[in-house]
Amino acid sequence: MKHFFSEIDEVTLTFSDVRTTRDGMEYLRIYFERPNSNGFDFLESTLPALSVIKSAGFTKAETARLLNYARTNSFLLWDIAREGDDELAASV
Repeated sequence: MKHFFSEIDEVTLTFSDVRTTRDGMEYLRIYFERPNSNGFDFLESTLPALSVIKSAGFTKAETARLLNYARTNSFLLWDIAREGDDELAASV
C-alpha cells in the first residue's frame, strides 16, 4: 500500500491512492496488519464500502473496531489519497 496512516497497539493502517471501478465509482483499498508469531494478522477492506475482502487473525470484535476506526478517519484517508493524485498529476 502506498500511504501510511497510523500504528496503534501494533496494528498498522495503510491505504492506496484513489481507484475507480469500471462503473466510475471511486474507492480506496485499506489494509490493517499486526505482527504475530507466525507472520502477520491482516484485514483488507475498501472505503467507502468497509466490507471485508480478506482477513486472518483478527477477531470479529477487533474487525468491527478496526472498520469503525477507518470509518471515523475516512475523511482524512480520502484527503491524503487525493493529495497523492494531485502530486502525480502535477508531475506528468
